[in-house]
Amino acid sequence: MTPSQSPVRVFVRQPFTESGDLEKQIIQGVLDVLGSLPADVLTGLEAQSQETFRQSFERNTGLPFTPQNFRLVRLSMLAAADAMIVIRTSLSESGAFEAAYNVFGGRQVPMFFAVWKNAPIKTTLLRELDEFCEAEYVTFEHPEELREPLTRFLNSATRLADLAP
Repeated sequence: MTPSQSPVRVFVRQPFTESGDLEKQIIQGVLDVLGSLPADVLTGLEAQSQETFRQSFERNTGLPFTPQNFRLVRLSMLAAADAMIVIRTSLSESGAFEAAYNVFGGRQVPMFFAVWKNAPIKTTLLRELDEFCEAEYVTFEHPEELREPLTRFLNSATRLADLAP
């Protein structure tokens, strides 16, 4: 990255309602790796769980947590992103919604699926999205395993963002 380039703007999707303490630890590990790389993480670098995400949303936005407010804020962040990273530690219907929005209603930014080995993607419609946008899938056991693939992905996303009008 040259000094004149800004870090790539990244939207991170982590499961909220299906995340307990173990999942939160795994997610935080991935976010720690991401935080050490040249990226502007629009969604923040703090792992959330079913116990914390609503309060965190209200604290960070000043808005009451409602489905409408949550959707508005999340989709506006996704609209501003150059890349999307999906951290999969459990099933996330909202994550599938945001991925589908990116592909069919959004800017079709490149997507990186960090799939924890204990939470494989079983939904056929989330697999092989390359026909719509750049999509990479990496299965991991330990978050540090993602350092090299995330670095490559962010470099590629930076190049694509620099070419965008």
